[in-house]
Amino acid sequence: MAKVSIIRCPDYETANVFNAVKRAVDLIGGIDTFVKPGMKVLLKPNLLSARVPDDAVDTHPEVVRAVVRLVKGAGAVPCIGDSPGGYGKNIDEVFEKSGIKRMAEEEGVELERFTASRFVNGTPIARQIFDSDRVISIPKLKTHSVTVLTAAIKNMFGAVVGLYKAQCHSRAPKEEDFCRIIAKVYSIARPHLTIVDGIIAMEGDGPSSGAIRKMNLIMAGMDAVAIDSCLAKIMGVKPLDILVTKEAYEAKLGEADMSKIEVMGDDLDTFIAKDFKLPQTTPLKFLPRSVMNGIASLIKFKPYIDIGICRRCNLCKIACPVSCIEIEKNYCRIDYKKCVRCLCCHEVCPYRAISIKRNILTKMVWG
Repeated sequence: MAKVSIIRCPDYETANVFNAVKRAVDLIGGIDTFVKPGMKVLLKPNLLSARVPDDAVDTHPEVVRAVVRLVKGAGAVPCIGDSPGGYGKNIDEVFEKSGIKRMAEEEGVELERFTASRFVNGTPIARQIFDSDRVISIPKLKTHSVTVLTAAIKNMFGAVVGLYKAQCHSRAPKEEDFCRIIAKVYSIARPHLTIVDGIIAMEGDGPSSGAIRKMNLIMAGMDAVAIDSCLAKIMGVKPLDILVTKEAYEAKLGEADMSKIEVMGDDLDTFIAKDFKLPQTTPLKFLPRSVMNGIASLIKFKPYIDIGICRRCNLCKIACPVSCIEIEKNYCRIDYKKCVRCLCCHEVCPYRAISIKRNILTKMVWG
């Protein structure tokens, strides 16, 4: 039976976070179960974009700090690494603005940039994944406009290096195909332990432009599929309605049957948010395929650039897998004939300049 722990944490005060993280890990065996003295341990947070901690886009530095101290307390050597959106070209800015750089300096921890890779079954995975004795994933609980939920499983997609992330979207424009790729990456880069930052989560049009939502939770476990299943329940969604979870479960990468998941710590049901806002794109994903095939051409979403907010940083243009974005001084344009609606541009924009627009029929049906 898969084991998942969930602990209530009221805020990001250092002592509160450390106590919650430690208790969550203790319930599933304690840090000594996963980490031994002298080991090199890679901590893999979700560092999507150059945003301040209060924006709830990146894993909060205090949660990463708590894991750093646990690992050091076990006599191991932690390092921190990730590959942000936009091919990681702005990684130093992301480290700085997210608060991770300052925290790492205070704790005496090295920051790793995922640039070199090792190909596994045609997928370029950051070398740090293989060069480390242990990997601890520290995702942020957020919604995602393509996958509905981004947390334990999808966080390891950040282990993919370079252009391949964008290529995945162009090669797999259908959600089910893309989710299958995410599950494949997770199977290659599976962490030994996952600790979720859900103290302040993101709802609505995540993973970078949604609204912050206070959820007050830290969740931990070895099975990312079980963790995401528990998080789906908290969000008011059936676990297997999340296609990433479904793909990973069917690939036998973890447990999604809630009756076979032992939840320890605080009562999971007390965390359920009955009014948790899902992405605007979500209704399409829950329709029966027979219905979806009939109305797909009528229900439309698309990314839209607000030229008044856009800072011309070009991250969206760089991240676009089909090169359909033009960013100029006097105008910004998306070629919707080429656009595959992967929403990478919406995901990587650090200024909330890209929103999701719905056509009139979609607004009439879903409000």
